[in-house]
Amino acid sequence: MLKHSFFSAIIIAFLALLAYQVEAAPTISPGTPTTSVPTYLTDGSYLFGITVSLGTDEFLLPVEISGAAGLQNWQFDLLFDKTVVQEVDPGDGSSGIYGAEFTLGDLNSLSFILGGFPFNGLGEVDGVAGSYPSLLAGPSGDGPLAFIAFQFLTGQETNNPNFSIANASVLEAVPEPATLGLFIGGLLVLFGARRLAIYKRKT
Repeated sequence: MLKHSFFSAIIIAFLALLAYQVEAAPTISPGTPTTSVPTYLTDGSYLFGITVSLGTDEFLLPVEISGAAGLQNWQFDLLFDKTVVQEVDPGDGSSGIYGAEFTLGDLNSLSFILGGFPFNGLGEVDGVAGSYPSLLAGPSGDGPLAFIAFQFLTGQETNNPNFSIANASVLEAVPEPATLGLFIGGLLVLFGARRLAIYKRKT
């Protein structure tokens, strides 16, 4: 009976921790398209002096995360309707994918873009990835990860590009405090059950 209770406690603690982690997982999603270009992308202070100026029917799509905790690295694929928009590669080495300030006005929170490959024929920007070399602990909370340049195709300006995210993954520095508390609580339950079993065997 004690052995059964011990293993039941292990299963319950594990499932509770797993359920919380799934519920608390950060979410990456497309933001609202904008024609406002952040200052750091217009004044030459961005990587290699790259600047952004939007042409006719062009816009920036922010891709955002919610519920981050010490965010270190992230990656996603961006899907879109190729009959409505196309990704804009200006030929400056950026592929039209730019880092975003997680906290507006804080250049230390600017993401460094590690990858991203536009495939307009497939309606996809594949493997967009970034990190935060200027932030040891990484940012937490909700904020933009990157900006991606797009242009409406002729006559499609009022149609929905149907942006969506696929294959998202994140690496965080530390779990949420509540997750740590749940994990420690589970360990205490397991330890107590084991000690009780040992005590019963000795008496």
